[in-house]
Amino acid sequence: MFNIGFRAHDFGSFNSASELAKVVSEVKSPAVIQLALNKVIPTAKKWPEWDEEYISSIRDDLAKEDVSVAVIGCYINPVHPDEDERKKQLTRFKRSLELNKAFGCRIVGTETGSWTPKITYSPETYEEHVFEALLSSIDYMLNEAIKNDAICAIEPVAFPHTMCTVERTLRVLNKFQDEHLKLIFDPINLVPRLGIPELDGSYRAIPSEEAQAKYINTCLDAFALRICALHCKDYVLSEDGHKKGDLPVTTGIFRWDLFFKELRKRNINVPILLENHNPKTLKETLATLNKF
Repeated sequence: MFNIGFRAHDFGSFNSASELAKVVSEVKSPAVIQLALNKVIPTAKKWPEWDEEYISSIRDDLAKEDVSVAVIGCYINPVHPDEDERKKQLTRFKRSLELNKAFGCRIVGTETGSWTPKITYSPETYEEHVFEALLSSIDYMLNEAIKNDAICAIEPVAFPHTMCTVERTLRVLNKFQDEHLKLIFDPINLVPRLGIPELDGSYRAIPSEEAQAKYINTCLDAFALRICALHCKDYVLSEDGHKKGDLPVTTGIFRWDLFFKELRKRNINVPILLENHNPKTLKETLATLNKF
């Protein structure tokens, strides 16, 4: 059976890790979560104040309800156009890597950003100098991960991020082949903005089984061995023909049954973290996924 968990802040905001853990454990126990600490507990200490004792107390409070951290969420913009701000954000990522043992989790995750402060669309994001900035930031994060025996986990996103295609993802992975650099793979995030193309290059409102199978296998053939965690949500095409990719899993058009079948075939067994889930229907969602 797959190890399916949750993105913690989709449950809402809490005053303490204990409150969060109780809500999570009511849905599933034991359970794993992706934890972006200050998103889910706004009153928590900010990252410059974190130390081993404080983070260990968070981990212990979660553990009392049999909840553990599968991914430390530290989503930064590693190509921020302001170099001083970029360095500040990289320092925040470094701090999470340094505290991985206190969190009880080696994996620290981020997306790859864009050439705008708020990670919005800019055509310049796809210029070579921005990709080189990404490589420089990954080199820094990877070296810090190696020092701390942690895992720097980067997540490809089709639009509007720097690492936006299978090809660009492979370019990064081929340059940095150290096992301390891995991927968080969200198959919905990497679906192109116009959706999954058919074999003839056209786009349907609901892609055919053949088209979805090709997309799934193209991704997994490329980087399955570097995946350390999966994200799980869904998408539809909006009226203007663009992807709307923030739906709870099984409420859109992606063939998760095909995806899970391929995971089993390839013996990929990593934490699967639900995103954008609806807490009110979460038990039903888990029951559906466990049938795949």
